[in-house]
Amino acid sequence: MSELNNLTLSAARDLLRAKAVTSEELTSACLEAVDQSKTLNAFVHNTPDLALDQARAADKRLGAGEAPAMCGLPIGIKDLFCTKSIPSQAASKILEGFRPEYESTVSQNLLDAGAVMLGKLNMDEFAMGSSNETSTYGNAVNPWRDGETELTPGGSSGGSAAAVAADLCLAATGTDTGGSIRQPAAFSGIVGIKPTYGRCSRWGIVAFASSLDQAGPMTKTVRDAAIMLEAMSGHDPKDSTSADLAVPNFEAALSGDIRGKKIALPKEYRMDGMSE
Repeated sequence: MSELNNLTLSAARDLLRAKAVTSEELTSACLEAVDQSKTLNAFVHNTPDLALDQARAADKRLGAGEAPAMCGLPIGIKDLFCTKSIPSQAASKILEGFRPEYESTVSQNLLDAGAVMLGKLNMDEFAMGSSNETSTYGNAVNPWRDGETELTPGGSSGGSAAAVAADLCLAATGTDTGGSIRQPAAFSGIVGIKPTYGRCSRWGIVAFASSLDQAGPMTKTVRDAAIMLEAMSGHDPKDSTSADLAVPNFEAALSGDIRGKKIALPKEYRMDGMSE
């Protein structure tokens, strides 16, 4: 198993709990993939020492039979999330050198669930863009190239989309105001969901439009999105718009029968001039 970074969250979780692989091995595989894929410009602040420390701690928890949902799983965090003592620039020159003294609620939830943070991911500056071309770090590159032509991974969560699509991490956080998870997920062939407003706390996320911003998972499969969203979610008194609702077991809900259900497509989506 030399390409552990290619695993899905669910597959890696099951292997970790079966003790067929260690979090340190998983994390090392991802760190090596990140190092070998710098041309994608997906990761902009790497935290390899922290990641390996977290992986070793996760292995101890797994060995003791104390494995929360994301225990030992290596992920990337969009640069819009404040991460304690780690550069959090929102891809802007203005915030260069900013190292928060606090952790965003969503990233803290993931850390509490045992996730391993590989580093921070590229994005459009202050999440204002849809092609990742406004980043102070330079644009991220879609791993699905058209020959020698570089393609955009979309935005603003372009680094997250590129990193997941290229198997640099098992999953990543994104944020969505007007499409910043959904569009790059579509561009890069991965799964992304903008959760219902209030499901994930906005506290510690650099704001774009507070009445629309939501954090969400960017993953390789729908099952992975369910696993990660459950870990990210929860009521937060520090966010006045956080929904005070119990967090469902989203993964368990994947077994439901969808036969007979309908998908509505607003007629306004069929604008004049659109191709068939």
